Amino acid sequence: MMEDKAYALWLAANKGEEKCCLATIIQLETKEKYRPLRLCMTESGKIETTIDQADIIHALRPILFEKMQAHLGQSEMQEVILKNGNTIQVFVDMFIPKPKIIIFGAGHDAIPVAHFSHALGFETTIVDARETFNTVENFPNCVRIIAHPSSFTEKVPVSSFTYVIIMNHHIEKDRETLQFALQSPSPYVGVLGPRSRREKMLAQLKEDGVMFSSEILQKMHNPIGLDIGAETPEEIAISILSEIIAVQKGHQGGFLHDQHQIHRHTSTYEKVGKGITYVQGTN
Repeated sequence: MMEDKAYALWLAANKGEEKCCLATIIQLETKEKYRPLRLCMTESGKIETTIDQADIIHALRPILFEKMQAHLGQSEMQEVILKNGNTIQVFVDMFIPKPKIIIFGAGHDAIPVAHFSHALGFETTIVDARETFNTVENFPNCVRIIAHPSSFTEKVPVSSFTYVIIMNHHIEKDRETLQFALQSPSPYVGVLGPRSRREKMLAQLKEDGVMFSSEILQKMHNPIGLDIGAETPEEIAISILSEIIAVQKGHQGGFLHDQHQIHRHTSTYEKVGKGITYVQGTN
């Protein structure tokens, strides 16, 4: 039996939490032995197929590419018209990894951020080397990683679906964490504190020979959060998470008052550096 490389790539992408599409041609039942006809495409550009007709592959590739550009992908049946005028029925499976939030710093103000993050459905991770702070009592329902900045690369996985919040309350730790986060695929790096603190950290990194392009710096958010007048730790947490939701959905975070359209979705996205910036569309 022919090896189903397309399905193997689909499983590997799912396991590795990489966005991908799998197209399966719907075939009529025959007396012949069934052979799945599939094409899988991942966000990184890998393609595997069990289809040997070039015209079908040529017709499916742009469909999968366009589907992966969509912010909200759904599995669905599609009718595909080939160049010769024939049509085929194709079922397209879509896998989008679940968004995650990583909070660097296990201080008291990180507790409500983690609480609301989990309540919103984000898989939430707390990273802090202080075992007396980074505890299950303070952060139930969270993944906890005990790690110093020197071991982040080894111990802290970050993908293009991971949103980073830096709140160590320690400028040296924040600077090292900022360097790690900006070099990661994360589309959002939020840094607690005033703008002057951000500029100081970036200047210190520059002195160490670490510089970032303007495109990479676009994913850095500081001061962090939406301007809602937040003062208490709980209000600040809501402000931060509201900004992350806005970035995730491709919105600006303004008032809905007098808006003609309440619900809008992003139709496409484009990569910025190693992250993702979503381009807003309307429905």
